[in-house]
Amino acid sequence: MTNVEIGVPRLRRVQPCLLSKCTVAGLRNRGTPCDAARRRRAGWLGWYSAICILQSAILLAGCSGAQQTRRDVYLSLMLPLQQARYRYLEATEKPASLRLAYLQEIGVYQKWADQSEKAQQAILRREVLEGMTPLQVQMAWGSPDQERNDTPPADRAEGHTRTLWDYGMRDQNAGEAGYERTVCFFDGTVLWVRTP
Repeated sequence: MTNVEIGVPRLRRVQPCLLSKCTVAGLRNRGTPCDAARRRRAGWLGWYSAICILQSAILLAGCSGAQQTRRDVYLSLMLPLQQARYRYLEATEKPASLRLAYLQEIGVYQKWADQSEKAQQAILRREVLEGMTPLQVQMAWGSPDQERNDTPPADRAEGHTRTLWDYGMRDQNAGEAGYERTVCFFDGTVLWVRTP
């Protein structure tokens, strides 16, 4: 007599699962043992992927301490139409000599080349230092969100100017009015910098 004839149900042959130790009970409730192991592994990989993506986003987020390239500096000095033209030259894989000729034609390359080695290194590190010019600050941080004339009457009478450049507007709904960073220029050079 076989098992079927005496009323004992035949058990399906279970493939060995290399990913986890599954029991025959897993067959009834959750499919094959490999399916249960795949679900556990997928859950772990889902969390691992989310953590990796979050870490990448943090690393790639722009902050004042992040390094930038000369290309970023060039783009910060260009007008929108010039940026589009330069990106077109990059996208169509034009030779570097042609892109350099375009940078020289619009005067952006000369502005970079005229800076001292110390200023170039600070700009690439996105640092604004006392004594920098407005052009160097624009190279390091880009154009300001707001530009204000803050010259006191006494300085104005002596022919001096004080200009404030504000960057990164804070969320006013959270009760924080103002800007994240401010640069003060006195007669065309950085007098002080306020950062968080």
